[in-house]
Amino acid sequence: MKLEVLGCAGGIGGREQATTCLLIDDDILLDAGTGLARLELARLRRIRHVFLSHCHLDHVAGLALLLDAVAGKGDAPVTVHATGATIDALRAHLFNWTLWPDFTQIPSAAAPTLRWQPLTTDAPLALDGRQISAHPVNHVVDAVAYWVHNGHRGFLFTGDTATVPALWQRFGADSRLQRVIVDCSFAEAEHELAARSRHFSPRALAADLRRMPAAVEFLVFHLKPGQEQRIMDELTSADPQHRYTALASTDIFHF
Repeated sequence: MKLEVLGCAGGIGGREQATTCLLIDDDILLDAGTGLARLELARLRRIRHVFLSHCHLDHVAGLALLLDAVAGKGDAPVTVHATGATIDALRAHLFNWTLWPDFTQIPSAAAPTLRWQPLTTDAPLALDGRQISAHPVNHVVDAVAYWVHNGHRGFLFTGDTATVPALWQRFGADSRLQRVIVDCSFAEAEHELAARSRHFSPRALAADLRRMPAAVEFLVFHLKPGQEQRIMDELTSADPQHRYTALASTDIFHF
């Protein structure tokens, strides 16, 4: 199982600053931020499933453009997996013929480009040897993390979240867990803003992870542009027990 990082920043502001989008093998996306624009049309057409962590624009902007790019060019719709609340929000506020067309009706209702698939949390879905399950997290809108594995090894993608003890309790003892892609958006000087917007700052994340195994590697994403090094320095200072690495938009991992 291959994981390719297309975007992982907490905003835009440079050639390497693209928002959250992770590609599993060639056919599955976790979130669909601006990082999706890195793919050429031939690769976009291979995407069959999109799993959304939540409905915020930096995680779904690329979805609108993906559907436009592949409309009428495939023999099956792109299946978008998300919670019912996320689907309702996107149908009401994005795919509504005002901001963007409703691709469940394009090219036609009988042969659409988009198919919505509501998620049941903590219910694994098997896709050609890959297991994906959604787990609730703590954000300002309905949001989930994703646990992805091949039966032997895997990773946890938190999406956007603040303190979430139940998630660490659920996966802390799972020997298949190699890496966690975890949100830490703000430097400590903005910890109040982090708490209000339900993102992690370094001390809050360090406190949340205190019981997680030291063997797990934590790949930090959603760093606000211009604050990356400061956040990482504060995080490693607050928690020398764990390994923290800033995720990069060119990273590739194999599981």
